[in-house]
Amino acid sequence: MDEQHTSATPRSDLPPEARGNEKWHDTSNVVWMRSSLSRDDSEAIVEVAKFDDGYRAIRDGKNPDKGILFFTPEEWEAFVLGAKDGEFDIPEEYLTPEEIAIQRGEVPVTAVPSPLNKQTAPSTESD
Repeated sequence: MDEQHTSATPRSDLPPEARGNEKWHDTSNVVWMRSSLSRDDSEAIVEVAKFDDGYRAIRDGKNPDKGILFFTPEEWEAFVLGAKDGEFDIPEEYLTPEEIAIQRGEVPVTAVPSPLNKQTAPSTESD
């Protein structure tokens, strides 16, 4: 089970960003996932890790040391529902035909393990 820190259990051995952060989870052994469309030359690569308690962590796959954002299961569900509803879509006049097809869901996309993982493990994670 993944280690979680809450303010009710203060520990001095935790990194500074964990102290007082009820969402913080230890990410040292998680499996980070990214889009199957991510390439080394992509402008941005978003990686997501899922914890046993439903929390999610998100990081920049091109700059993983720049920080990690943590989300509760409820926050993650709201984000996923918003994405499915088109809340974050980019107006098509700013997209290439390939990007339009991706945004419309016409191109199959899966979650694949990040090449930055310490140990790569297969997953069937879809959200």
